[in-house]
Amino acid sequence: MDFPSSIRKTKSRVRVFEILEKAKTPLTARQIAQKAAQSGKKTGNGKEEEDGAVWLSSIYRALDAFEKAHVVTRTILSDSNEALYSLSGTGHHHYAICIQCKKKTELSGCPFADESSLHAVDSDFMVVGHMVEVYGYCKSCRKKLPKEELLEPHTHEH
Repeated sequence: MDFPSSIRKTKSRVRVFEILEKAKTPLTARQIAQKAAQSGKKTGNGKEEEDGAVWLSSIYRALDAFEKAHVVTRTILSDSNEALYSLSGTGHHHYAICIQCKKKTELSGCPFADESSLHAVDSDFMVVGHMVEVYGYCKSCRKKLPKEELLEPHTHEH
């Protein structure tokens, strides 16, 4: 994917775009900043040749510009104060979230892949987006739970 022609190119915007383009999963602004800082190239004598660091405020401004131009998708998970960002061409994402360690695992597929299920909401309501989060225990945390907690029935908290 090429840098969008509708957005003015700045060093920080190009850097944020490159990081999102290489990312396999959505990233927070802080994760983007960490990746930018780690990306400085080393010269033969071990010194930084190019400083890849980008100010966090510049990252937020770049993400805001990308979001307004529909280049990135912003997802806010209910268990977090930080948004996740991904390039819009990567599709939307749904997560299983461990309630103990907070590990997020991307779900394959979408429960609303069939558009007719979106229309079941209400015939007078036009759905323009959705977010799905599933909460439970990851494999590692399940091993640490007392057996009686593993047998508790599923409760619907919507």
